[in-house]
Amino acid sequence: MKDELTNSIGVGSVASERACAGWSLAARGLSLMGSMRWLISGSVLGLALVLVFYQLGDGSLYDWDEAIYAQSAKEMLRSGVWGTLSWNGSPFFHKPPLYVWLTALTYQLIGISELAARLWSAIFGFGVIVLTFVLGVRFHSWAVGAGAALLLLGIDQSAYSHKFNFLSQARVGMLDIPLTFWIVAAQVLIWEAGQRPWVIACIGLPTGLAVMTKAWPGLFALMIPLGYWLLTRPRRSRQTGYWIIAGACTGIIMLPWHLWQSWTHGALFLQDYVGVNLLGRLSQVIEAHDEGPLFYLDIMRRGFSLWGYVWLLAYVWGVRQAWHRGDRRMWLLLSWVTVPLVVFSMAQTKLGNYITMIYPAIALLVALALAELLTDRVAFGVIAAVMAVCCIRFPIAADGSPAVKPLAAYVAEHLGSDARMYVVERECRPLGPSPPQAIPANPGQDVQPSLRFYIPADRRLHCLEVRDLREAFPWQSAHVIIGYELWGQIGYTGQVEFKGDEHVLLRGHQ
Repeated sequence: MKDELTNSIGVGSVASERACAGWSLAARGLSLMGSMRWLISGSVLGLALVLVFYQLGDGSLYDWDEAIYAQSAKEMLRSGVWGTLSWNGSPFFHKPPLYVWLTALTYQLIGISELAARLWSAIFGFGVIVLTFVLGVRFHSWAVGAGAALLLLGIDQSAYSHKFNFLSQARVGMLDIPLTFWIVAAQVLIWEAGQRPWVIACIGLPTGLAVMTKAWPGLFALMIPLGYWLLTRPRRSRQTGYWIIAGACTGIIMLPWHLWQSWTHGALFLQDYVGVNLLGRLSQVIEAHDEGPLFYLDIMRRGFSLWGYVWLLAYVWGVRQAWHRGDRRMWLLLSWVTVPLVVFSMAQTKLGNYITMIYPAIALLVALALAELLTDRVAFGVIAAVMAVCCIRFPIAADGSPAVKPLAAYVAEHLGSDARMYVVERECRPLGPSPPQAIPANPGQDVQPSLRFYIPADRRLHCLEVRDLREAFPWQSAHVIIGYELWGQIGYTGQVEFKGDEHVLLRGHQ
């Protein structure tokens, strides 16, 4: 009996040891799997960090928007006037001041340069990728988050790819990527509000900052979550008060600057800021940006490379999931894609960079569809393989106006600050709706923005049309910058002071 008991105890001990060993191996396997997940996720975010900031300060600024904002920040820093934006010494009312404020502060810290002009766009761009990863994890898994982040890292090296490519846009100093960051932040908040409804009230913060970044498109940060909430809320919802708080918070952030500008500048501000950039772009074609109704579908195809042919299938799949299964993730992503796409497609003025705000939603939609139709590992493997083969590479430094920098260096070295300088353009009047008769034209507003940024600030540039040179132009002591194409039209045979790759500097008769 004693021997039997001893044997049974021995057998039980062996079984127990084997069970413990099995659990230990399983735990190690899970731990290793978890470590691999975080290692892969960290590698994706590390790759994003490298690609966004790689040679960010090299090259030169693009005309028009990038150089305009960079110059406006430079004038703000040097004038000490932080309330009203200026361009070439005259008020500039096209956009709100948040990005220009940040750029001016960066100039003060690290100096005026291409890097400083682009830094905040890159920071916000990396932030968008991180928030997209976070949403993917919250929606489904690490594989969806990492896959969606990878989908945003495809690059197109063609000129002006920042009009349709996310990574290219993150590497130029424009407003679309900062705007996208605030909109993504609002979507993170509305998703978290599913567990903590009071978070809805916090949506007013990114919405107000989005409006202060790029005016009325910033309201999408509130419109998209509200549309999602209306589609998915319970019949007896008690969350309306939180939305009122969110709206009030938006107003507290955005209204003071707008009301002050209206009070200070009156019709001049309202005509430019509201009449042209809101009502004008919605109802009229501004600056010849006239495109067809399917323009943005083509932009997204180009922006996502091979995935541009897949996302529509993922969208249809998402509609099915939302309609038949009530999938709240799909309702949020579909609202995020559909609302801005419909609004901008109906607007008369169309630019590819307007719809950057929906790119994270498309990336999440594609990654989520692949993960649920396949598996997490297979979906991420497919995305990683395709991106590695055709879509991810080191970006070329943005170099929008390389011919301007040598000309600016010559002007700084050889021309005094009292020299009268003119820039010949085809037209020296605002494109689009004409300003009221009582508002004087800005003589330098149509000067090529990169010229204004790189040529020293103490030299005011005036715009001239070709016909002005053909008439009685006071050449004495004047210096004229003109492109090669227009140079042949004026028949001027005087002294050429500087000849660059694109511009000629002419010196008038003494």
